Amino acid sequence: MVESGNMAKEKWKSDCVNIRSNGRTEQIKRENAEHRLSILSIVYNPTAHPTSYLDTLVNMLKGNVGCGILAMGDAFKNGGLFLSPVLTFIIGIICVYNQHVLVQCSKSVKQKLKLQHNPQFAETVELSFETGPQRFQSYSVFFRNSVNSFIVITQLGFCCVYILFVSKSIQQMLSWYNIQLDVHVSILISMVPIMISSLIRSLKFIARLSAIANVCMLVGLVVILYYCTVDLPPLSSRSAIAHWTTIPLYFGTSIFSFEGISLVLPLEQEMKKPKQFSTAFGVLNVGMVIVTSLIVLTGFMGYWRFGDAVRGSLTLNLPEEFLLSKVVISSMMFGIICTYTLQFYVPVEILWPKVEQRFGPFRSPLLWDTGLRVVLVLITFIAADVIPHLSLFISMMGAVASTFLALIFPPLCHMAVTSADDGGNGYGLFNWRLAMNCVTLVLGALGFVTGTYASVYEIFGAFQKVAITAAVTNTTGNNYTAPGVH
Repeated sequence: MVESGNMAKEKWKSDCVNIRSNGRTEQIKRENAEHRLSILSIVYNPTAHPTSYLDTLVNMLKGNVGCGILAMGDAFKNGGLFLSPVLTFIIGIICVYNQHVLVQCSKSVKQKLKLQHNPQFAETVELSFETGPQRFQSYSVFFRNSVNSFIVITQLGFCCVYILFVSKSIQQMLSWYNIQLDVHVSILISMVPIMISSLIRSLKFIARLSAIANVCMLVGLVVILYYCTVDLPPLSSRSAIAHWTTIPLYFGTSIFSFEGISLVLPLEQEMKKPKQFSTAFGVLNVGMVIVTSLIVLTGFMGYWRFGDAVRGSLTLNLPEEFLLSKVVISSMMFGIICTYTLQFYVPVEILWPKVEQRFGPFRSPLLWDTGLRVVLVLITFIAADVIPHLSLFISMMGAVASTFLALIFPPLCHMAVTSADDGGNGYGLFNWRLAMNCVTLVLGALGFVTGTYASVYEIFGAFQKVAITAAVTNTTGNNYTAPGVH
């Protein structure tokens, strides 16, 4: 039976009373919040928190600038040199709008239900539907589980991308020493350091790895951008607008690069002055302007410099003769391995309670925890080994998982909250917020369908090329007189 709005409110208020009366529960919630921030911030200190404006801005830049930005050169190839910046800024504006919506919904349900804790992404979505119009209420648990599922898929997808990045970099560096390595072998080699790093449970140690990863990524990105300014060809040699069939691939990679929506609520809720997060010149707007500008700059310069030869990561375009190539690639490989540990922590945190509830209690929780980590790592390696195409994997993950988190769930959440609060009168003048929600949902659905189709189509095409090349190679080996085959 579907609960009425008043019944839902009473239920959640009762839950809050129980939480307040249970000091251990509150302590666990605080520890979890500190765990998240210890991972997010290189300047975070539990005894000194809440965080300042600058601290939170640094954390936001960290959460949004990752491996995806190195693939933006390939994204601009699929979108066109002049069309891609326009589309990227539009996507950036929509993502910022949805992040504001998520913050607003979290505050709304907290105030409405008089919660003592700050609801996170999945809980915000659940409470928005639970206290929304009657037609929404029966879907609350479904959407909470959906958000958690897509967060797990997205984080493990990031891990798969990191595996491919490390394995491709190993291939690249060994080729400079005339050692030709199959991609599957390089993936197997990369499993050793990544498997070891995934077994780290100390959050303080993971936070230190985060600091190292940030330095490696920052230095590498600066050097790559410098190299992209050398020997630039004429702008006219690049396609201004790509063919429409490749634009969905651009969309998937672009959405993947805006990868920080899951961090918005923790960052806002841990500030000394949370109101500084969502103002006109607050952390969210300023941070996303910087992030979007970096994404556009990296994509534009990468495609302008390398053209159609641009790879799934700009590091793969660095030549051996460039003095800093080996230093940059090695440092970024180390940074990515450290980042794998950070991204891997999130799905483990979400899945472990469910494993414990389903199979526990355990005589040896440490053994089961290790088993869960090993299984998840093997899943990411199998996925990376099945689809060893970095740029296509990034595009597919962006279209499948990131689209739902960034473009689908926030407007649905906002529509549920707004409709319940004042009969829909909170949509602004001429219902512009409702129109924006609808545009976002249409864009998300269109991007999901077309981006997923284009990515899967290109992946199958890549496998067919490999099969044809292998067949031609075998034929050439059996018949040495076959002409013109290279």
